[in-house]
Amino acid sequence: MIPRARLILGVLLSLYVLVVARAFHIQVLGVKGIRERGAKQYGTSIPLVPERGVIHDRNGSELAVSIATKSIFVQPAKLSNPNRAAALLAPRVSRPARELKKLFSSDKSFVWVRRQMPSTAADEAVLEVKEALAALDPRTRGKASAVDGIGTVEEPKRFYPNRELAASLLGFTNLDCEGIEGVELALDNYLRGERAHLVCERDARGRLIVPASTSVEVNSKGHSVTLTIDRNIQHIAEKELLAAVAKYKARGGMALVLSPKTGEVLAMATAPTFNPNAPAGAPPSARRNQPLTDSFEPGSTFKVFTLAAALETGAIRKSDMFFCENGKYAYAGRTIHDTHKYGWLNGADILKVSSNIGITKINERMNGDRFYDMIRAFGFGTRTGIELKGEVPGIGPTRSAFNSRIRRATVSFGQGISVTPVQLAAGMSAVINGGRMLKPYIVREIRDPEGNPVYRGEPRELRRVLSPRTSSQMREILGSVVQGDGTGTQARIKGFLVGGKTGTAQKVEPGTGRYSPDKRTASFIGFLPLQDPELLILVVIDEPRGQVYGGVVAAPAFNQIAVKTAYYLGIQPTEPIVDAEPERPAKPEAPASPGGSRGVHMTPVSTAASPSPMIMPDLAGLSMGRVVDLMNRYPVKLSISGSGIARSQTPVAGSVLSPGAECSVRFAAESAPVKVVSKGENR
Repeated sequence: MIPRARLILGVLLSLYVLVVARAFHIQVLGVKGIRERGAKQYGTSIPLVPERGVIHDRNGSELAVSIATKSIFVQPAKLSNPNRAAALLAPRVSRPARELKKLFSSDKSFVWVRRQMPSTAADEAVLEVKEALAALDPRTRGKASAVDGIGTVEEPKRFYPNRELAASLLGFTNLDCEGIEGVELALDNYLRGERAHLVCERDARGRLIVPASTSVEVNSKGHSVTLTIDRNIQHIAEKELLAAVAKYKARGGMALVLSPKTGEVLAMATAPTFNPNAPAGAPPSARRNQPLTDSFEPGSTFKVFTLAAALETGAIRKSDMFFCENGKYAYAGRTIHDTHKYGWLNGADILKVSSNIGITKINERMNGDRFYDMIRAFGFGTRTGIELKGEVPGIGPTRSAFNSRIRRATVSFGQGISVTPVQLAAGMSAVINGGRMLKPYIVREIRDPEGNPVYRGEPRELRRVLSPRTSSQMREILGSVVQGDGTGTQARIKGFLVGGKTGTAQKVEPGTGRYSPDKRTASFIGFLPLQDPELLILVVIDEPRGQVYGGVVAAPAFNQIAVKTAYYLGIQPTEPIVDAEPERPAKPEAPASPGGSRGVHMTPVSTAASPSPMIMPDLAGLSMGRVVDLMNRYPVKLSISGSGIARSQTPVAGSVLSPGAECSVRFAAESAPVKVVSKGENR
């Protein structure tokens, strides 16, 4: 009897010890795991839009920012009168009441009603609806705060304060702030921060419950990006490009401004453009960054590379003479024409007058393989490696294709090969900068949320294509195209020696493979100053009507972009201006920015004569463009800083100005607050 009792007692004691040990494990050792399992079972989170980093231009002006908005949500199960709530919300969120009623009658426990509204508008809409619903229910009458099931949560929204400026370059984001095109897509991994989450709970039936005081798990901000783009130069390029497209009723156009010494892209413009704050309404062609994604036959601009290759390989000297057959040349079973009848021309004159026959004969002097290697060395047929996505390599001939005399001849004057504007500009930079092939780049710096630099863009030499001697010869020859009696005389700028080359190419009809009888691509690529180039500018006009030649259509646009950009940057004239009447156009007004900018120091020089005493005008409140236009009438040195409207000036208004006097104007943003939220609203 006693052993049995002991056995039973031992078993009971063992069970007691096990129960105590298990309780200790659950309540002390395993409490964290149990809480985590419980949180997973009864808690959940809804992902919110991350806060993207800011995109700046090279001077710190904001090109893309994230602004605070609010999103309205509804928990249908908590609504006492879903149909009435739908009817009240519909006009306030711009959605059909029928659509909201259907949404609220579904078995969903959480639905978004409107994402990323202006914060004030969202708060007012929710408050008005809650007050109206409270008035209908005796239990909540007069107590809007007691109405549950409708709420708001903060979410950032991407906003582009300069609207259309650099739209195709910057790209845009979707509703979840994911990069879709342009810089936003290419640098999405840097710009996109970590997602925030709306913390929710679940009831016993698994339905979402959002507490009255909604908590948000804070996300980290994205990296900030500084581009090589200058907002003001971009504005100049876009304005002149759009003017040329409109004047000649063209299908579209592209413009690039580069530093040939570094490879930095200062402006990249397309026409037509679009508003990235409302991208849905724009056609896909306008949203594409065409200088990277579209290629075209360069026409006569390609003769630059043919001549440079011939000089570099020693196939010709620039003084060698070629007979240009008086405008008509039977060659390899085809007939090559010139627009004018030319007889004997040397290599330099062939480029100056843009003779197809002359460049064909220069091509004949070269070894086909060496010519092909030079084309590839200039970067044609390969991507430049710029930081943006979507770049195409263009379409170039194969090495075997150069066994065909006619194919090699047509390529020599820019047919049978297609290039992108970025390729063409990068290749031309190598021709004029001493022969160095540089990688074009558009990202100047990337910084993490704490402000530490994680990437810096720097000039990168890929290879040497030409000798400095050949490059110098090409600058001189290209100068004769503009300064002499060549095809680019409309690109001349008083005070500067300019070089460049015109291009006019027939377009291939889609689906037929044949050249169109009336569709052309007109282009001009040029640089200044002639012997020490600081700016390289390409203008391409697609399908102009009426006038179709690059020297007539594109060269004037180059002229305006070049003179205004040189004036803005303070590039000093290289030649005296003998004409007393000022020809330099005024710099256009820079686009307004809600955040302002640090500005760029400018030292424009006017050489206009003034027959009478000059009085300093009152510039207060004037835009930058108006100030430059007004002060350009005086032979003074003008320094400008800041952006916005004129706030202070030296000397003061009414002072007598003497020729060569130093004048300075400081600009600042307007005092009135700028409401950027409603401006970017996409309804």
